[in-house]
Amino acid sequence: MAIKLRRRDFLKLVGAAGVAVSIIGVVPPIVRYTVPPILRGEMPRSKLVWEDCSPVKASELEANTHYLFYYPLVDTINTLLKLETPSGKPIRIPEMRIPSQMNPAMEPPAWLDGDLSENEIKRLEEISTGGGFFIYPPGVGPDGNIVAYNLICQHLGCPYPALRYYPPGTPITTNPPEVGANGGVLHCMCHGSAYDPARGSIVLTPPTVKPLPAIKLEWDQNTDELYAVDVVGPTILGKVCNTCGKLVGSTVVVGVNKEPKKVQC
Repeated sequence: MAIKLRRRDFLKLVGAAGVAVSIIGVVPPIVRYTVPPILRGEMPRSKLVWEDCSPVKASELEANTHYLFYYPLVDTINTLLKLETPSGKPIRIPEMRIPSQMNPAMEPPAWLDGDLSENEIKRLEEISTGGGFFIYPPGVGPDGNIVAYNLICQHLGCPYPALRYYPPGTPITTNPPEVGANGGVLHCMCHGSAYDPARGSIVLTPPTVKPLPAIKLEWDQNTDELYAVDVVGPTILGKVCNTCGKLVGSTVVVGVNKEPKKVQC
């Protein structure tokens, strides 16, 4: 027996279907931004190795060279930096309280002229917009000057090579120009965001207002070897959580001024 559907009932069904489709369309973004940042699995402890599988030694790293590796996921790329002034003085990096959101500092990187001063570290409090703080780990290695950061920009997610490190003496165009005039910054070519690698990747120029996630490193004083052990800071942009995806293994390969080769060690 055929069922007759009145015009009014038909229009109600069409309207209900439209609402359902609209809800389905917005559910993924809602989930993306309401899942608590604390949602995470266990972080891998991964030894840093070269492409020939020999261990990376902290004392053998060259200063201000752009080393690259993937961690904690196989598609999240990071930079490993050993920071020294242009005159060759290591910059010992202390543990720091980094604002979770901030007004861009609009100033050159603080470390190019020598040690980080107490006032330069206090500056971190001044640029905070009141969203809380992350405790960023200190530098590691014999001189406490080795750090690592994720290379996916916290503005709109542009990854390496758009976001990369410009060592001292390598100028990059920024707004204002004095920020990048002498290099020493992490800079994104997509929209101009710049970060200070010696002060927990605080934002130096807009449009971003968040620091880059830091990769926590461990240094074995007996072997001089380095390990990636955690991610500190905001969630890696584009990820629901920092362990939501395919995790790296017990070793991660490091490339020099280029993405590392996909080799099994």
